[in-house]
Amino acid sequence: MTTSVRDLQIGEMINISAAWIGAQKTTFLAIPEIAPHFARVETVHHALIDARDGASADVALSDLMAQAEVLDDRHDHLVRGLHYLLIAAHSFELGRDGGDPTKAENIERANKALLPNQLRAIQASYQAEAGNATQLEALADSEFSGLLGGIHITKDKTALDIAHEIGAVGKTLGSVEHQRSLAAAQMKKDSVTPSEVRRRMRAWARVAEAILINLDIASAPAANIEALRQPLLDAVDKAVARRRDKRASKETTEA
Repeated sequence: MTTSVRDLQIGEMINISAAWIGAQKTTFLAIPEIAPHFARVETVHHALIDARDGASADVALSDLMAQAEVLDDRHDHLVRGLHYLLIAAHSFELGRDGGDPTKAENIERANKALLPNQLRAIQASYQAEAGNATQLEALADSEFSGLLGGIHITKDKTALDIAHEIGAVGKTLGSVEHQRSLAAAQMKKDSVTPSEVRRRMRAWARVAEAILINLDIASAPAANIEALRQPLLDAVDKAVARRRDKRASKETTEA
């Protein structure tokens, strides 16, 4: 029994003890042989939850990173689009019949003002990109809205629309990056090493073994004893089958 109890997965352990200290609390405490173990069950149960949540935090952090990467790609493409659109508009204004040199100069000035580092802007950190995007949008609205609103990338989209979209993407990127920084700091603070997870699982298993031993000698109604014991025994049976299948698969591979 000892080995198979310790073969349970962390989620299986949590499900068993969650019932003992939750829905089955009254039944558990009504059995004198195991009631003194209740506080210990709570302790090992919550220790496992903390370990599991640490793994969940890692998943959440990875998800935030993936979101940031997508937003960064969008930001970079939009910045390139705005930069090259203004270069094209500048050249077109100088080359077209009846072109306006002053307008061409203003377009070039707008490009340099909005993107002072030109395409090096896409090499900045995520937080820097977010801040630069906010400044770009504000400057586009305050100083160049008329000019940018007259430069079209499509029939219904202008350079000003691109500036607004850069601002929106940058704002979202900044928010996601802030969440990611907080999540990373929290995960580092609350990190549970793999060896510590295993230690906590062994501690849970020792308590579960003690519960089973004491249930064997308990004088409580059989229905109450089985209500507490059977879910654990069912989980143990699954663990035994899982271990057996794994061993058989290994032997087949090595044959």
